[in-house]
Amino acid sequence: MTVVDFLRLLRANLLLLALTALLGAALAFGYSALQPRLYASESTGFLAPSNTENSVITGGMPGESRGASYLALTNSAAVLDRVREETGQDVSGSLTAAMVPDSNLIKVTATSTDPQMAATLANSALKATADVAAEVDRNSPVEVIPLSDAKVPSTPISPDTSKNVLTGALAGLVLGLLWALLRRMLDVKVRTRNDVREITGVGVIGSIPENITLARKGESAVDLDPRAGEAIRQLRTNLKFVSVDHPPRVVAFTSANPSEGKSTVASNLARALALAGERVLLIDADLRRPRQHDLFQVPGDVGLSEVLAGQVPADEALADTGIENLTLLPAGRTPPNPSELVGSERMRALLQLASQDYFVVVDSPPVLPVTDAALLSTAVDGTVLVVRAGQTRKDHLEAATELLTGVDATVLGTVLNGVTSSTRGGYGYGYGYGHYHTSHDAYLKGNDARPSRAESKRAAKEAHLSRRAEKTPGRRRNS
Repeated sequence: MTVVDFLRLLRANLLLLALTALLGAALAFGYSALQPRLYASESTGFLAPSNTENSVITGGMPGESRGASYLALTNSAAVLDRVREETGQDVSGSLTAAMVPDSNLIKVTATSTDPQMAATLANSALKATADVAAEVDRNSPVEVIPLSDAKVPSTPISPDTSKNVLTGALAGLVLGLLWALLRRMLDVKVRTRNDVREITGVGVIGSIPENITLARKGESAVDLDPRAGEAIRQLRTNLKFVSVDHPPRVVAFTSANPSEGKSTVASNLARALALAGERVLLIDADLRRPRQHDLFQVPGDVGLSEVLAGQVPADEALADTGIENLTLLPAGRTPPNPSELVGSERMRALLQLASQDYFVVVDSPPVLPVTDAALLSTAVDGTVLVVRAGQTRKDHLEAATELLTGVDATVLGTVLNGVTSSTRGGYGYGYGYGHYHTSHDAYLKGNDARPSRAESKRAAKEAHLSRRAEKTPGRRRNS
C-alpha cells in the first residue's frame, strides 16, 4: 500500500475513525467516573539530629543520607499504629516518604478519599516517623522542625480524567485504523478505478456517480442533474475515441451480475449520443429481464425476440422514444430459448444492417448467470463492462473478464458505476438467471448535466406528437 492509498483509506474511513475515537473517549470517561476520587497532601519537615557521633543508624553520614535512612520507617508498623491511634483511620498503603535532593528535607505524602483527612494523615505521619526514629535510635534523637504543614487539596490526583479520555480516544483511533486496514485487506468488493484496472486489464472509460436522475423514465430523463450529465457525456466522448483507427458502430453493454447498472448506463449513453446529433438505435437484447421499454415508457410486447423469430419485420418493431435521433428496439416477449436467438446468424445480420444507418447500443444480459452476453459479444464491434462500485465482487469481475476474453470478445473498456454506492431495496433478476438474485441499488449520485435543453426538448416533443398523429397506435416506427 502506497502513501496515497493510505491517505485515501483514511479519507474513506473518516467517519469510522471519528466514531471509534469518540467511543474510546466515552468509555475512558465512564471508567474515570466510576473510580473513587483520591486526594493527596504533603507535609515537609527538616531533620536536625542533635547528636551524630554515637548514633547507631546515622553516625558519620551526611545530612541527606541520615534523612534517607529514616524513610523506611514511614510505612513501618510502629508509625502506622501511631497514625491510626491519632486519626482513627487505617492508613496502610496510603503513606509515602521522600527526601528532597541535596537537603535534609523530608516530605511525607498521604492519600485519602477525603481531602481533609489526607492533610491530617500527612501531618500525623511526619510527626510519628520522627518519634519512632527517636525511640529506635536513642543515641541520635531527631528533632523535626516543621517547615510547612499539609494543606487540604482541592483537586483529586486520581483518576486523571483528561489523561484517561485522551488515552481512550487514541486507543479508539488506533483500533478504528486497524479495523479499516483489515477490512481493506479482506474486502472482496470492487471499489476504485485501480481495482477495476488491475482485474480487467483494460481502461476505465467512464466513472458514473450515484444519482437518482439517471434512472428517470420517459422524456423527462433528458434533463439530468448537473454533474450526472457531465459524467455521461464524458463516457460518450471516451467511447468515440476508444479506437480511432476502427471506431465501433455496434457496442454492447454488459456486467458481471444483474443489478449493476448496465441498462441505465446504456440508456443514458444512447440519449447523450442522440442529443449530440448521432442517429442511435438502442437494442434491448436482455430477453430474460428487459428494462429499456420501461425506462423509455414505450410498449414492450413486440420487439427483438419477435424479429429474430421472423414473426415481425424489424421496422415494425421499432419504438419511438420521443427523443430526436433515438430509436428503441425493445426486447419483446421472453422466448423459451434466449441464448439461441441472440447468438443466431439472424442477430448478426440485424446488427450489421442496423450499423449502416445507426450507431447501435446493445443492452446485453449479464455475463455470469447466462451465456447470452458471451455469444452476443462476438457479434458486436466491442463490449463495455459495467462494474458497480461497492457491489461487484472482485472474483466475479475476474470471472466475467475471463469469459469475455475466452470467446475473443473485444472489451473496449469498463464503466465504474455508482462510485459512492448505497445499496437500497432489492429485486431478483428473474426468469432464467437461477440463484443470481442481488439487491437493486438506487442509481448514481452527483454528476452533471448540460444546462437546460428546453428548446431541443420542445422541438423533439413537437416532432414526436406530429409523428404520432400520422402513425398507428403503439408508437412503432415504420420506415
